[in-house]
Amino acid sequence: MDNRNLAFAIALCIVIFLGWNFISYKMGWVPAEKTPGRAIAPSAGSSPPDVPAGSPDTPAGSPGAVADFAGQAPASAVVTGRMVSVDTPLYTAVLQADGGVLSRFTLKGYRTGIGASAPLVEMIDVPAAALAPLGILLDGLATWNGPLWTLAGGDLNLADGEGGVLTFTADVDGVALRRELAFSASDYVITERLFLASSRPRTVNTAFTLGVSSLDTDRKVSVFSSLRHALLGGAQPEPEESQYNPTRIAWLQGTDFDEESAAADLAKGTPVLSGASWMGVMNNYFLGAVSMDDPAAGAKGRLVGNVYHVLIGKTGIALRPGEEVLLNSAYFLGPKESGRLAATPNNLARALDYGFFSVIARPLVRLLVFFHGYTNNYGTAVILMTMLIKLIFWPLSQKSYKSMNQMKKLQPMMLKIREKYKNDKDAMNREVMQLYKTYKVSPAGGCLPIVVQIPVFFGLYQGLLNAIELRHAPFIAALPFTDIPWLADLASPDPWLITPLIMGATMFLQQKMSPSSADPTQARIMMLMPLIFTALFLNFPAGLVVYWLVNNVISIGQQWWQLRRA
Repeated sequence: MDNRNLAFAIALCIVIFLGWNFISYKMGWVPAEKTPGRAIAPSAGSSPPDVPAGSPDTPAGSPGAVADFAGQAPASAVVTGRMVSVDTPLYTAVLQADGGVLSRFTLKGYRTGIGASAPLVEMIDVPAAALAPLGILLDGLATWNGPLWTLAGGDLNLADGEGGVLTFTADVDGVALRRELAFSASDYVITERLFLASSRPRTVNTAFTLGVSSLDTDRKVSVFSSLRHALLGGAQPEPEESQYNPTRIAWLQGTDFDEESAAADLAKGTPVLSGASWMGVMNNYFLGAVSMDDPAAGAKGRLVGNVYHVLIGKTGIALRPGEEVLLNSAYFLGPKESGRLAATPNNLARALDYGFFSVIARPLVRLLVFFHGYTNNYGTAVILMTMLIKLIFWPLSQKSYKSMNQMKKLQPMMLKIREKYKNDKDAMNREVMQLYKTYKVSPAGGCLPIVVQIPVFFGLYQGLLNAIELRHAPFIAALPFTDIPWLADLASPDPWLITPLIMGATMFLQQKMSPSSADPTQARIMMLMPLIFTALFLNFPAGLVVYWLVNNVISIGQQWWQLRRA
């Protein structure tokens, strides 16, 4: 076994891991995701989305079934009438007095772009209210369209540490509803206590809803679109949702976290999920979710008219005269900050998912935040974290470089063996293995240390890609000696392609410093790797490129030092 073969296989795996989604999307090998825009409000009198309740496998009224998306009101019925606002240091919420549905939810600490002039992030806006976020469905019908609601309380202005409650009451088809929505100035959670009562015995189904427009808070013109426009001209390219940061529906069912981002599948709706803790709409940085602390709860989600709609509820609720039934739920609308999510009920912290290598990604992100506490610059924090990781793996890298140098010394003899036995592969392999044994060289010695570091790289890749700490975090805000923006957002690609091109150059230098393969074809393929990686990294977030660039520079220094010693 030749260590160059193993190194080539590892490099190819990394390329596939990093580039498959991007390449398949650009080449059209997989259906392009529908890029949801802002919802178009239906006209008055328009019919609601025609979706059957429950599912073929879960009849309505059975345990785990939930009401569906039927009975939605036209937008004109949702956004008119008296409004009540809740203002906190973290957000501003505007609710309709009829039913308590949200018309707007604005995050004060996050903007859609860089600079104080950029608009604030809107988790909910008026068009999205056409599907009534924070609405209540009773037996599959909207409760916010028709009944006369009364509101106890008015506008809330909450200082840090304060809380407030708004109470909405109505009679819907003989069922008395009382909604108590509690707001806190310290977090992004809205808790609800829903009381149901009836003057006659009956059984009802109830669901809590949330409708969110595409979380396209980070829509940008891609590097490739900009280059195409610069070279070919034509219309100015429109900002688009990044393929690395899609809006998707996610949920937690028992201990299993799952998500779906394909628009075609979401248009059909997710299956009715029994035993769901929560379901929400999210991208890498923001989350809107609704949850219930009830093992009998069921949840469902669907992409309806460019709005991601999720609900969670319970069926078969028995109402008896003179008794009230209490249902508890919670809504989260805010950034995916690990500390806040960890303090949110119903295990909402699982929404911050780093994939298979979460066990590695989470501590690395915490390390990144730790370094930022001292440097006050996330770009510098990325560099320090990279240096620490290289220091930890320094002994393994040394063994790798030592093995590579040993293999380099054997290259002339291996070439002779391959030339001598070019028509007898078995004999050639026996002679090569005997050569390794004679000189006590392990052909895998140069690659096994690299294999050990692969999980760390994948974990760091996911961590940096999903860390909201890097969103709009500047490293070098402008090109030196100019006011031209440069690395002003580590979650966006380098607008001038400087860092990915330098990174490609460092990879090329590494290849030239490494022993060349005895196989000319393989050697040529290995020299193409820097070009492939550079193309992939052109549209990567700058934070990832900075990590890879610094890692390459340190590796070059270590490899040069090892060669000098040899």
